[in-house]
Amino acid sequence: MLLYKFLSRVFLFVVPFYSVESVFKHEVKPDCAASEKECSFDFHVNYITSMVSYNLSTGEGYPVFIRNGTFFKKCSSDVVSIARPFAEIPLTYEEMEDVVTADGNYKFMYSINKQFPAPTIVVDENQKVKVRIHNDLVNEAVTFHWHGMFQKETPWMDGVSMLTQCPILPGQTFTYEFIASPRGTHWYHSHHGAMRTSGLAGALIVLPRQKTERYDIPKVANDVVLMVQEWNSKMSDAQLVNIQKWYMLSFSQNLDTDNCVTTKRNYDGTISTLAEPYNNALVNGKTRYFSEQYSERQRLLPLEVFNISSNTYNRFRLINSGMTGSFRISIDSHKLLLIASDGVDLVPVEIDFLIINPGETYDVILYANSIAGNYWIRVETTVVMDVHFNPIQQNVSFAQLHYKEADDELPKSEERKCSVIEPCVMANCQWSPDSMARIEPSVKCLSIADLKASSISRMLNPVSIPDSPDDFQEIFLNFHFTGNGVKRARPAVNAIHYKSPPTPLLISPDIVKDKSIVCNNEHMENCGEYCQCTHVVKLETKKTTQLVLIAENGLQTGTSHPVHLHGNRFQVLKIGHAVLNKTTGFVQDANQDIQFSQNFSKAKWRDSTWRNGNVPDLKIENPPLKDTVVVPNRGYVVVRLQTDNPGFWLLHCHLETHMNIGMAVVLQVGELYEMPELPSHFPKCSNFHLDSVSLPLSNSIKPDGTL
Repeated sequence: MLLYKFLSRVFLFVVPFYSVESVFKHEVKPDCAASEKECSFDFHVNYITSMVSYNLSTGEGYPVFIRNGTFFKKCSSDVVSIARPFAEIPLTYEEMEDVVTADGNYKFMYSINKQFPAPTIVVDENQKVKVRIHNDLVNEAVTFHWHGMFQKETPWMDGVSMLTQCPILPGQTFTYEFIASPRGTHWYHSHHGAMRTSGLAGALIVLPRQKTERYDIPKVANDVVLMVQEWNSKMSDAQLVNIQKWYMLSFSQNLDTDNCVTTKRNYDGTISTLAEPYNNALVNGKTRYFSEQYSERQRLLPLEVFNISSNTYNRFRLINSGMTGSFRISIDSHKLLLIASDGVDLVPVEIDFLIINPGETYDVILYANSIAGNYWIRVETTVVMDVHFNPIQQNVSFAQLHYKEADDELPKSEERKCSVIEPCVMANCQWSPDSMARIEPSVKCLSIADLKASSISRMLNPVSIPDSPDDFQEIFLNFHFTGNGVKRARPAVNAIHYKSPPTPLLISPDIVKDKSIVCNNEHMENCGEYCQCTHVVKLETKKTTQLVLIAENGLQTGTSHPVHLHGNRFQVLKIGHAVLNKTTGFVQDANQDIQFSQNFSKAKWRDSTWRNGNVPDLKIENPPLKDTVVVPNRGYVVVRLQTDNPGFWLLHCHLETHMNIGMAVVLQVGELYEMPELPSHFPKCSNFHLDSVSLPLSNSIKPDGTL
């Protein structure tokens, strides 16, 4: 079977700005010298089509296909004939390297500098980063969120459309400038509409300054990015969001069909969030099919290959840039040393499997101590049952780990076999241990709350303990589906469906006083039974802030939600799971620690002695720091943070199909006067209504058309 091995090219972006067209690189190498105060990038947002070879010099594109194991491009023929209107020319190695193959289908999509995934940014901690965005699209506006960056003193660079800035319209240029902090594995993606899994997402790596590197982990020979996402070649992200919004998911495979798509279930019987129909995951934009039911083209696609040498340590920076899917990642015949999550160092722990959800990042180290050869990197879905609770086979996608000492060939390795004598360890389990034990009895499950912050992280970020009740604020936020007697339930927070304001709050902050636009669960009088507004919750600065994140619909079925916070991160102090059926181990009822109002818009601790931060079993000593955490269905997560970054910061479900329909809330941190002053000449936008009185009268227009 044909196997393509691709070498990544390295391009440096330096001041002045310039544009580079190149293939995606998974190696982590600095784009600028550590001595440079500023690192600049020039990004052109444009359209591409997968499985097309582009000649940037001539401005031509050539569809790519496979015949008898060889990749060809279709080119316009100089001699046009009915029998052969185009020429078929084999692709060179260099041309094939530039083709975005994805799943082998032709899909109209987005890109940055013709790359997919988008270019990797690698800078040093506290460097100033400048990214000039050229919107070369015809129809779509864009913005970019720098996921994991605090944006202290620069909240207008957070990149949330109609919250922190106006959209960048077609033909416009906008320059993002911010300080690269904190360090670690982060990423960036579009934050206007639904576009990120169709091409607008890339890695953002912030390296530690010299002499501040970790001393408790091995020095690595290779440092690489592994981005994973689901892929739908038939529909765009916006189409999938619209299909969910109008409750047409059953027909998402084809609207003109009698074959309906059914949902599937996770380990605890809850509904999977993975959008159906699902075929394969992409690893750094690549995948391959092995079943004979797929075309030759799809069965000969290039895999993403990671080259390593024997007896070396290798760091993998894992990023789930997907729209809806959680994945279980493992590498055959190799243990993984888990060392960080969301850019924050953890006490190292050896694992076999890792669950990664949309929005999350994890860092692992692999020691190349197996027999030199080729090994599968497995990306499995977390769905294990059909809608009727019958066991099903998990879908597996692949990348390849290749030892340089071995021949180039497809792996023949097998997945790790877990047993009671030699149990496997799975990190970041979001399901109850009791549910997991019934499906995977030989797997030890570690939730994110079981992981520990490293000693340095703990020293730099101690858990805030309030001196008095006046120094403490606690907010309950329910990420759930809700509707009314007429409209079916849709994504919301505290029964409010988020709607963007007519002008960005950061640009026109006084709009928060307008109750016809902004509301929260204390002020819903103008919102109606099906409440849709710009949902804003106000927090005081410099206080110990405890957020209780919940996922409760009052229904037997439901999903978990990966919740992401902009402008800060939080310590995960406790996870409370749902009540399980004692016979099946499936979710049966809501966790009883929390009491809800009738429409689930408000919540409080059922036991009043738990208030003011007195919740039992909080992990105060060394909890992990995160900016994205999964809230289990019918359960809750207690997180704590310091509100020391004034601004308007979005808190939302990182499933695009949920966020874009309303599962988001704005945290207003501080008073308006505490927020940094907006730069002069910052772009503004708002509604416009022309006063009819000011229109010129028709009889005042002269015959030559002048007034």
